Amino acid sequence: MGVDTTPAMTAFPGSFNVPGQILSIDEFKAQALRKNSASAVKPDPEAQLQPRAFAPRSSKFMIELHEKYQAYGIPRPHFVFSGDGEEGFRVSTEFMGKELHVTEPCGSKQEAKERLCEVCLNLLKELESEGKLERAPRAKKQKTQNVHPEVVEKDKAPVVNYIGQLLEFQRSTASSQPTYTDYQLGQSFSCELTIDGHPDPFGSRTTYFTSKKSARQHAASCAVADFQAAGLWPDTATDLGGIKKAKSPRVPASSSTIPTPLAPASSIADNLPGASSYAQRAAHLATQLGLNTPEWRYATSSASAQGFHTVSCFFKNGGPHEDPDCEVRHVFGKKKAKEECARLVLQYLEGLREKRMEYARGVMAGMKGGETVIGRPVGKVAEGEAGVGVTTEVEESGG
Repeated sequence: MGVDTTPAMTAFPGSFNVPGQILSIDEFKAQALRKNSASAVKPDPEAQLQPRAFAPRSSKFMIELHEKYQAYGIPRPHFVFSGDGEEGFRVSTEFMGKELHVTEPCGSKQEAKERLCEVCLNLLKELESEGKLERAPRAKKQKTQNVHPEVVEKDKAPVVNYIGQLLEFQRSTASSQPTYTDYQLGQSFSCELTIDGHPDPFGSRTTYFTSKKSARQHAASCAVADFQAAGLWPDTATDLGGIKKAKSPRVPASSSTIPTPLAPASSIADNLPGASSYAQRAAHLATQLGLNTPEWRYATSSASAQGFHTVSCFFKNGGPHEDPDCEVRHVFGKKKAKEECARLVLQYLEGLREKRMEYARGVMAGMKGGETVIGRPVGKVAEGEAGVGVTTEVEESGG
């Protein structure tokens, strides 16, 4: 009688053997794949990676400090940095005879320098208020010959510097400088730009670039496009910049006392060279009427209505026209509020001019040669103007 000596197959814990059955290689792989897929943790499809803000970037206090120490002829401060990227950066300097420090750790040298510039700027403002600073005299520019002219590569087209353009535009309108907030996701960067007076930021934290500089350029380009769409961007701006603050035109003083016929009230201010605003047109017409330059008075806005202004006009020594009662209330934007008040003042002055012209026509009616001096009484107070009982003197021409 024969004895079966074949050893029985043993099923080890965790193995894929089935007792009494031998699996092929393909069946073994398929069984292992099913077991691994069943035990694996499925990722949450709603969970997405979010960018991390690591340091806001702003050069507001650096720029203001640079302008201050240039205006007063003060040597530029030397910044000494300490620390590293893990423990944070600190900075110190010796400025105006004092040791100034930033002891709190900052995420970057840029952020530490910006904080110390704010401390230096506050020190200069204290010295200004105490009257301890005097502006340095302007030095005359010396003409120099360019011995080695710059070589311009014709093949490369000029790159539009939106950051520089936005900086020039904000300075030309006397507005605060923008603040850039950088975001990082892995090796990619994004940026958002905020400007005082604009509630929504420019740019996007989900639009990524390979460098922080490119991300900031994109955010600045979004702000430039918004100003262009609103009609606030100057037409003279080019891709290379060149945006300058508009200078108010000077009204030349009259060199002769001989009266000349004046233009109609509707065209006298419109034809003034460079007068593109109601304030300039009102100031020019006020000088024609013998009044002083208008003074614009701003009322302090309440804390609950930031950005809204109340403006009124005042003519010093203006007699009955000292207060033309052209006040505007609660207008958003300081410049816009002034323009709205100036528009009402211009209407008031045009009505005053027409009233004086009408009085002059009545006095000169029937006089020989009276039409040549019809504009003479415009700069004088006419008879019957409210608040002043002054009789206008009119010179008669002998016939």
